[in-house]
Amino acid sequence: MFRVVVVKLTSCSGCLNELLYAFTHSDIRDKYTIEYFTEIVDKDKLTSADIAFIEGSVSTTSQEEVLRAVRSSVEFLVAMGTCALYGGVQSLKRHRGVDDSSTSTTLTPRSERLYSEIKTIDSVVKVDFAIPGCPVSGDAVVSFLRKFALGGLPVAIYESVCSECKRRGLTCILVTGKEPCLGPITLSGCGAICPAYSRGCYGCYGLKFFDINPESIRAIRERLRAMGLDEGNFKTLIQAYSFKLYSKFE
Repeated sequence: MFRVVVVKLTSCSGCLNELLYAFTHSDIRDKYTIEYFTEIVDKDKLTSADIAFIEGSVSTTSQEEVLRAVRSSVEFLVAMGTCALYGGVQSLKRHRGVDDSSTSTTLTPRSERLYSEIKTIDSVVKVDFAIPGCPVSGDAVVSFLRKFALGGLPVAIYESVCSECKRRGLTCILVTGKEPCLGPITLSGCGAICPAYSRGCYGCYGLKFFDINPESIRAIRERLRAMGLDEGNFKTLIQAYSFKLYSKFE
């Protein structure tokens, strides 16, 4: 049995729900035992384990301490979701001029410090595997757990949401001009859910980091501008999930 710990940092628990879905599969439960998962296991102390799943970004000093403690006590660490990988929507707070003092509450210990700039998981500790998404796909988590139990890992396929649209035979929303769509520069994995319902992709799986460049950003900006999307709304759309990545190309 592989021992699992699950830790939530700054996030919405959407990825944790997909992880719970994965553990409804009997073959997964037969191979894994959950040692720490505050949402479902009545244990208040982290223990050593074979694998850790981390949801969310690092926003405070205590979260960073927890993350480092987990990394030192597990063999394999998985970053789950856009918040963990790219910072998530909370990474916009500095860009939007949010005053950290306004986010402190009476529940925040005096020894706690809120970071003015959100940290991604890989900027703090070594990440062994990443599962993108907002939230991650439960089926992707199931695939990972099954292959990990057999001693392997899923094969990463680096492509855009457009590839998934084509496989599903969907009409391109950008070609028809129906909706602004970030599909050409967004990492695949969602199954093109939004385009399947005639909605433009809004980039929740993060920018296609492996080959994105300023020219790519400029091309999609011009196309969306031709569709009537002004510069302000374009930045809001593209920064919502990938601010830390996008900021490198400004």
